[in-house]
Amino acid sequence: MIPEAISTHDKLRREAAALFAQRGYGGTSMSEIAERVGVRKASLYNYYDSKADLLLELLEKGIEAWEEACRPALESPGTTEARLAAYLREVVDFAERNPQTVGIVRLAATQVGGNLGRRVKVFLADHEKLSRDYLTSFFAQAVEDGEVKTVDPEELSLFWSTFIDGILINQLFATDKAKDAVAHLPRLWEFFWRGVSGHRPHTELGE
Repeated sequence: MIPEAISTHDKLRREAAALFAQRGYGGTSMSEIAERVGVRKASLYNYYDSKADLLLELLEKGIEAWEEACRPALESPGTTEARLAAYLREVVDFAERNPQTVGIVRLAATQVGGNLGRRVKVFLADHEKLSRDYLTSFFAQAVEDGEVKTVDPEELSLFWSTFIDGILINQLFATDKAKDAVAHLPRLWEFFWRGVSGHRPHTELGE
């Protein structure tokens, strides 16, 4: 693909994500995206068969970028505590740097219906299963190593995922900084780690 086409493709994704975030999926047309990109509407169909395919690619690419940025923290050397703390920090930092990615995931999960909604649900369910399987294995090892309490690793993976999701939702919508979960992240991390290990964390989570 020639450099100009790559540049146009990147701009198309960037402008589409911005419009979806501003106006929602239903409130954004391919004509508006084309106008933002500076091309004719027909040119968009050189890249995507439909607006639905564009949204699905944004969702897929966003989650891939998220995993690439954050997953290494869980796979690095160190204690379970240190790796979880690093992962939590990476997730929050990634969301702060890429609010549109978080917004696209939420939009795709909540604002589309019909056949597209079903495709989104299947994609997210498949991703969630892979993520939960990975986390279940991660926590099973942590239980075996005696780093967390003897609990059901699958339930613990669900608790961790819910904990992360709650912080991200708050981060996306909080308008009062004093009530922003990120402002209280060190304390939230301490509550979590106390609950699963029985003692205060040795790894501090900086502001």
